[in-house]
Amino acid sequence: MTDVPSDRIVIDMDRAFKAHKRIGKHCDRVLFYIDITENSLVVVLIELKSGTFKVTDVAQQLQQSIAFVSTLVPGNLKTICIPVVFHGKGIHAAQSSRFKGIRVRFRNKESVIRRNRCGAPKNLANVLPGSENL
Repeated sequence: MTDVPSDRIVIDMDRAFKAHKRIGKHCDRVLFYIDITENSLVVVLIELKSGTFKVTDVAQQLQQSIAFVSTLVPGNLKTICIPVVFHGKGIHAAQSSRFKGIRVRFRNKESVIRRNRCGAPKNLANVLPGSENL
């Protein structure tokens, strides 16, 4: 997590779903931190893919994770939601084009699913707000 804010909380969603007796699809991790410049809680939903995958499946995993996270974050708190998928191998051309139009919704605001390759330098920091200042 190079160049990611040091004051952060990372949740393993497998453990969180199990602890809260939730079932269904979910992302791998959720990163929480405060963005002081935006005076907001930043919620980064992280899905990790090592092989081939379908964009619609990733979107479903992220959306169900958002539903869970929404129960944890007070509704009056200014929140920025960043859904992201990190993938190992290249993405099939048919799936790559689908990323352009697919979004997830957090509290009536749609967010584009960002993506980056696993192992790229500062890959997580590069998808976060203000990363140009890191």
